Amino acid sequence: MSSPRFDTSLPDLYKENWREAYRADKEDVPRLSSYQAPDGEPVTFIYKNLDFTGGQSIDTAEYPFFGLWSNETLNQKPQIITVHGFLRGEYYLKQRSALIEALIVPTSDDSPGYFDHPLWGRFKVIVDNYFIQESVNESGQCEISLTLKRAGISLDRRTADLMPEKLIKPKEVAQIAIEEFSQVAVKDVNESVHIEINTVTFLQSFSQLKIQLLKMVGRIQAPITILNSVTNEITGISNLITQGVKSPMVLAQTMVNAFFSIVGAVASIKESAESVIKYFFSSDNKKNLVMMFLSSESFKIPVEAVTVSQMKTRTSVENLYRTVSLCACAELLIQMDDVTLNEMNGYYVLYLNLENKINLEDPGLYKAIIEMRSALSQTLKQKVMNNEQKKNIVKPVPLLLLAHYLGCNDEKLRAMNLIEDSLLVSGETSYV
Repeated sequence: MSSPRFDTSLPDLYKENWREAYRADKEDVPRLSSYQAPDGEPVTFIYKNLDFTGGQSIDTAEYPFFGLWSNETLNQKPQIITVHGFLRGEYYLKQRSALIEALIVPTSDDSPGYFDHPLWGRFKVIVDNYFIQESVNESGQCEISLTLKRAGISLDRRTADLMPEKLIKPKEVAQIAIEEFSQVAVKDVNESVHIEINTVTFLQSFSQLKIQLLKMVGRIQAPITILNSVTNEITGISNLITQGVKSPMVLAQTMVNAFFSIVGAVASIKESAESVIKYFFSSDNKKNLVMMFLSSESFKIPVEAVTVSQMKTRTSVENLYRTVSLCACAELLIQMDDVTLNEMNGYYVLYLNLENKINLEDPGLYKAIIEMRSALSQTLKQKVMNNEQKKNIVKPVPLLLLAHYLGCNDEKLRAMNLIEDSLLVSGETSYV
């Protein structure tokens, strides 16, 4: 996941020699200080002195009973430029008006002003404060004081950088993260098993995974054509073993394909246009499957392992199984629309428990799993915020009338609320 980068270094100097920077020679026109509003023209003034301040934000914790204190650096403080100078000359009034007009133009991180100084260079700045003083004893000039903050990164840019492309379509971001994570999981098991592989244990482990996946399919309510298709994908594991294939990469990829064929089958049931299928095969398929994937936290392959080689092989395959279960679970969670906030929180806690059971020693796997969790978290937050709403029904009304009023299916209202009497529904009601 990319992070916003902000360079706090000073701008390039005009010249390293101060005389040359000022253009103090008689042959040159002296370089003056100036302020330029966004999309405006520079307004020059005579520089008197400048203060440049910064620092670090420190979190200091003090402890009782003379435990002294601890300091933690949190961030750099905003850099502030305070410049004092003059507007001077027969027509300084025109310059004063032009400077004030420039200073009142709104500035922001995305649309900053520019402060130019002969010895410091050109800064992007935000106008914080300005002060102009005139004295009757000093005709033909006025004194100015400007307080400017260096421009940073706007909230919009920072948010866009933290979630590349795309907070607009977080579901697509999660999908991409899941696909990349699956490939990393296959690579990880390939590298780790090859270190010290026990072929018999390895093939026996994958045979047991095939049995476990078939048990999952047995709990899916779907047309026979869909179930046959998924079963054929899963039995591809045993077909490869029968053919003598012993490549960890090939078998692991086949298992990943089997997992996502199950997920795709459950998704296709809801998208089917056959009304009979929609009636008989409820959306509980997704919830049941999510719980089966999440239960892999405690899954152990029932294969005997005595030697160190056998134990390492079995452990590696179990880690792959948990990893791909996490991927499939994330894929299902972002497709579940009729879930309440409490249900989603419960799923997310179990998701984190499963994540903690995965061996993350491989840097690539660790990076991928953190990215997927971040993308999934953002997706679920937006989904819950967009979907679930609540309304307090003061006067009891029939369920069908309430469903028409809220624009929500009556079956969803039943699933999300405890409705005892369909003719008299009242109180706080959740709907999507």
